[in-house]
Parts: sequence; structure tokens; C-alpha cells
Amino acid sequence: MSDLINTLKAFHMHSPINLKACRVAVEEDLIESNSLELFFGLGTNKYGLIFSYGVLVFYNCGQQEIDALYTKLGLTIAEKDSDLYQDDFGIKQSAGDYQTRFDHIALPEINEAVIRIAMLNLGQSLALKYYDTVSQDLLTSVREFTAQLESNGQLKIGRKSILRFVGKALNTQNRIAENLYIFDAPPATWESEYLEKVNLSLSKHFDLSTRYRSIDSTFKIIKDNLSTYMDLYHHKESSRLEWIIIILILVEVLDTFISKLL
Repeated sequence: MSDLINTLKAFHMHSPINLKACRVAVEEDLIESNSLELFFGLGTNKYGLIFSYGVLVFYNCGQQEIDALYTKLGLTIAEKDSDLYQDDFGIKQSAGDYQTRFDHIALPEINEAVIRIAMLNLGQSLALKYYDTVSQDLLTSVREFTAQLESNGQLKIGRKSILRFVGKALNTQNRIAENLYIFDAPPATWESEYLEKVNLSLSKHFDLSTRYRSIDSTFKIIKDNLSTYMDLYHHKESSRLEWIIIILILVEVLDTFISKLL
């Protein structure tokens, strides 16, 4: 068997990708597509996979070919290179059983279905890396708000700002739930024991389930804290209304008293 390791390269664009526009650009080379991804060829034994949640994965492609595809898809160089998350992984054909290493997996058979499953797992791994960073940034902000409560006894952030923060947290969590199917095996594995084993090996290697649960746990902490902040604001608003009512009653009483005196 060959010692050649074919490389998978994954890139995260930090924003969702318009699959309809991309589909037009790769229509001639399209192999399979659905509402979340486009799988297409880029030449002999070369493939691309685009995910709607902002990830592109390439198999056995050089940088010039990748740059050419970005141009074809209408993605600018600045957008592509600006603080971009990326990851690499390899696939090697080798006699014997499956062997998973730090930077590649050795398999007895490599075909189009195997390549797509590897691209799927690498793409989801990179997406989890991105969402983990987003969730940690949100958690850092929550810690700052909590520190304000501890030191000042009040929040220095306005109600509109806290509501926007809540919206960002919920929207991010919803995107993760809608786009990442960590616990669902690809349809191709349903009828192939070999593909199922490849998928399980890669999912375990990238630790997808554990990382997903960790992110989900972080968002639960964020939601619990935000719920507390909203309760505090509601209490503050209630207290303000109570004082307004008291003042209005006092004004009415004074007005009545003064009217009787006059």
C-alpha cells in the first residue's frame, strides 16, 4: 500500500454561506446536495464540500485550486484570510485495520463515500471550534456583568443592550442546534458497516459529542445568568412603577388638601 497521505483542508468563514448562489457556481461538478451542504468534484480524485453554516472543506486540492474556487464562489481574498479558522487532516490507504493517528487516519479502502464522511467530520470539528470560541466570549461577558453585581450591587448595562446580548446568545445556540448533526449518522452509513465504522472512528477522534456537550453546557450557564439579569431588571422596573404610583397618589392627595384649604 502507498504511504501517500491525501490532505483534507477545512476553512470557517465566520458567517453562513448562501448555498443557492454556490450551487450555481459548481452546478457542472455537483455530485450531491441538500439544504445544508453541497458536495462536488474539483478534478480527478479532488473534492469540495460546502456547509451552509460557514465551513468549506477540500480534499486533495492545492492552494491555487482553493483560491480559484473562492473566486468562482464570489468570496473575496480579504474575507477568506481575515482571522480565519482552519484545520487539516489526512487520509491514508493502508493494509489491515483502521489506524487513527493525530493528523490522519489509515483505512483499508478509500472511496468517494469515505472521503465525504471524512470531510463531514472535519467540517463539524472546525464548526465546533468556532462555536466554542463564540460561547467562551459570551461567557466572558457574563462574568464581567456578574463582577459588576458583586462590586457595585447593580448592572451598568442598559436594558436594550442586555436584550441584544440575550438575542445573540439564543441565536448562536439555535444555529448550532439547526446546523450541526453531531449525533446523527450520515445516511450513507445506514447501509454500509464499513462506512459506519469509519464515521464512528472519525467522530471519536475529533471528540465531537463531548465537545458539543461542553458547548451546550456553557450556553446553559449563560442562559441561567441572563435569566437572573432579566429578573433583576423586571424587579427594578416594578420598583420604579411602584414609586411612580406612590408619587402620583401623593400629588393627588396634596392637590386635594390644597384645594380644600383654598
